[in-house]
Amino acid sequence: MLLGPYILKQLRKRPLVHELRRQQPAYYAALPYSLQRRFEHRVAEFLQRKTFIPRGESFDVTLDMQVRIAACAVQLTFGLEPVYLSHFSKILVYPNRYYSTIFKRYHCGEINMRGYIVLSWKDFETGYRNSTDGFNLGLHEMAHALHLQNIIPHDEHSFLDVRHLRQWNKLAATEMQLRGQKADGFLRLQACQDEHEFFAVSAESFFERPQEFRTHHPEIYRALATLLQQDPAQGVYQL
Repeated sequence: MLLGPYILKQLRKRPLVHELRRQQPAYYAALPYSLQRRFEHRVAEFLQRKTFIPRGESFDVTLDMQVRIAACAVQLTFGLEPVYLSHFSKILVYPNRYYSTIFKRYHCGEINMRGYIVLSWKDFETGYRNSTDGFNLGLHEMAHALHLQNIIPHDEHSFLDVRHLRQWNKLAATEMQLRGQKADGFLRLQACQDEHEFFAVSAESFFERPQEFRTHHPEIYRALATLLQQDPAQGVYQL
């Protein structure tokens, strides 16, 4: 369902604001009042621009679920000028992990270049249930979408600062090579698959365990903070 302009008014109603606070205790609730209002507005704008499609028998994507997904995207992009991942206009939500006929295995989420963000709702919820383990499906997939949106010729592109992105890519390439030679590391081995996975895995830890990230990889952490214009280790959500 594509929501109309009424959504901002609905979002400002106390039950939905309370729901948003419950869903984002480590982020939204920590914002000062003025930034909470800005966050709510961006969530509303995100919702207006997306079509949520339930997949699965007797499964529906409720408004509260849509708010939670939108809040995840806004959390990632909050330090930037408004970015709504406009190429990805449809969000498919499965109740659980789903079988990919293309990859011949079960997935919990993916980004489809035809304009889809795909999520397993169970895995999305699990990601926010433990907010300090560095595993968050929503942040991971939204980071993929953001990374790709920046290079897709569209009404939203090239919004990441070129110099900052160049520095990030340089540090990421070095760390991928080093991490691939070690059995253990702060960032899980999935990050070494390619630059897209490195960005997505890093985004998870950037928000869920920022102090540890900064301790283990200070240069990479600073580069990502500069790129996203946020510093969660310092409690700064817009630089």
